Parts: sequence; C-alpha cells; structure tokens
Amino acid sequence: MSATKILWGQVLVVFLIVLAAVWGATQWVAWRLGYQLQLGQPMDVWAGVPVYPPPAFFLWWYWYDAYAPRVFYEGAVIAAAGGFAAIGIAIGMSVWRAREAGDVTTYGSARWATACVLILPRAANTTVARKPGPCFPTSPHGSARDADVVWHRDW
Repeated sequence: MSATKILWGQVLVVFLIVLAAVWGATQWVAWRLGYQLQLGQPMDVWAGVPVYPPPAFFLWWYWYDAYAPRVFYEGAVIAAAGGFAAIGIAIGMSVWRAREAGDVTTYGSARWATACVLILPRAANTTVARKPGPCFPTSPHGSARDADVVWHRDW
C-alpha cells in the first residue's frame, strides 16, 4: 500500500467521531438549558426530544455564555473530548494499519533490497558468485540462471 494513499475509511471514522461529540455537546447544552425557545427551532423531534443541528452549540455559546457559563463549559468539555478521542483513534488505526503490513520494504522513497533484486550484469570490479536458492533455482545442469548475482563478501 502506498504511503501517500488517502484512507477514506479512517478519515470518515474520525469525522463521525468529531460530529458525534459536537452533536452530543449541542444536545447536552440544550437539555441543561431546558430546551428554551430562545435556542431556536429544532431540526426535528425524536421521541419527544428536540434535536438541534450540531453547530448550534457554537452559536449558543457565543450568544448565551454570559448567562450560563458552567453549562457551556460542560459542552466545551464534551466537544473537546470528542476531538481528543478522534486523535487517539486515528493514531490507533494508523498503528493497526502499520502492523498489518507484513514485509515492509519501503522507507520513504528508498527500499531495502532482497536477494531476488540483486540480479545484476557481471562487472569486472565485483565479487560474483552463483548461489542457487529460491530466487535462483538450479537447472538440470547445476548452474544458476543466466544472470550473475552480486554477493557481498560477508554473506
């Protein structure tokens, strides 16, 4: 998987967590203020409870903070907790994704070479050997593939 690929599922989960937290803060503040008419028209009514749009919390905070600062502080804590939870879950999902990758061979734009990649043409200044193995099966005649393989002297 490319490191530059946008993981839309992860973005959606984080967005929904933040939305749920802000909406929860809005509903909490509305409940604590007794669903007063000054809060405005609700979006809908579910089971007899008025449901307000999530950004209403910020407008109410601006307009009515002087009248009930403790209530808006509680709402702010709920909204901020959702933000911190979203950050934690995003980090957790990234770690989970990183652990799923079995054989990581990319580090930025570089990658580690494997023995199968080291098939090079024979050069005069290299130690060249043919070592049969999974990448270089031997033929019935006992020789490796047609290409020479460069091996480090410590191997």
